[in-house]
Amino acid sequence: MKKGFCVLFCIIMLISTLSACGGTDDRTPLFTVADQSSRKEVTAIFKNTDSGDTLEVKLQKKDGENDTALFTGHADAAKYDRVIIDSDGTKSEELAYNDFCRSWNLTTGRCYPGTEETIPKYERHTFDYEKRTKDILIWTPEDYDKSSSDKYSVIYMTDGQNLFDRSATSTGSWAVAESALAMAQNGGEKCIIVGIENADGWRDNELTPDIGEVTQDSYKDGHGKYFSDFVVDTVMPYINENYNVYTDFEHTHICGSSSGGIESFYIAMEHPDKFASVGALSPAFLLYSDETWVKYLSEKDFSVNTPMIYLYCGNGNDQLEQALCTGTKTMPDNLKKTDYPADRIVTKIYDDGIHNEMFWRAVFPDYLKYAFPKVTSAE
Repeated sequence: MKKGFCVLFCIIMLISTLSACGGTDDRTPLFTVADQSSRKEVTAIFKNTDSGDTLEVKLQKKDGENDTALFTGHADAAKYDRVIIDSDGTKSEELAYNDFCRSWNLTTGRCYPGTEETIPKYERHTFDYEKRTKDILIWTPEDYDKSSSDKYSVIYMTDGQNLFDRSATSTGSWAVAESALAMAQNGGEKCIIVGIENADGWRDNELTPDIGEVTQDSYKDGHGKYFSDFVVDTVMPYINENYNVYTDFEHTHICGSSSGGIESFYIAMEHPDKFASVGALSPAFLLYSDETWVKYLSEKDFSVNTPMIYLYCGNGNDQLEQALCTGTKTMPDNLKKTDYPADRIVTKIYDDGIHNEMFWRAVFPDYLKYAFPKVTSAE
């Protein structure tokens, strides 16, 4: 009898121990890594950016189809918000981890959201812009139904040329379509993404708002006001009329990086009644002094509408990103000086972040978590 009790006790303790280290607790969300490179061992290192807590989980390998292996494990998405994937000793950048994004693939030599290597398809439309034209890329999910009673949210984004195609830059694309699909598949909202191209040599001019004296002469005479009006008065009405989308404030968002980050922020501040959130990743706030920002923001009325502001920047061995990080860290204080509610501002700093699409791709699912909040629970 005593022997049987001891055996049972040991089994219970073993299960408890494995659960505590993330080994077998299937009550927490499943984490999946797809691999086509015959890796032997994959470990996921989860992190809580607020508490500093970490959890290392050796993923279990399962053979899949078409020479694809699936590595799986469990971790609580309510407790951890980032993950590093260590595959045979090679570590990835810090990736967002949440209820919307619990799977990544290593099939291209880089980490992309989802378990399949997809090629997003989008429509291209051309609009008149100043004395030239500008292309708009519109991505809809494969199951998009233009006649459904279920409408879609919209995310407007700058630098549309770098959002979808994996060969867009030397570090890939933002993979926003893959992230949006993951969100929809994991209980989040369905959305379409409207990318506005800024790659024709006019980028700095288009994406620099004119709110005062710039700190760098090369950015003088920015036409950010014209670009803002173009987005709100031309692109948005076109999307609202031709696509099955919500047209209200609560389902409309805007996001961008670098110069696109400062311009997205500016557009949301100019039109707080039209955007539920703004994602400003590696934003070029340093183009204006803190005093200029406070003066500009103090002239705005946020008594009715306050978009959720998501600020991200890296702080690694990248001089440009380090310079931008200073402005990212001070912007929350600038906003608070104008009585902008503190609970509508989220600031995330990645210590190893570099100024490129690979890191914006890694962070974008974290922005989605705040832009499209839902009640979360371990499943």
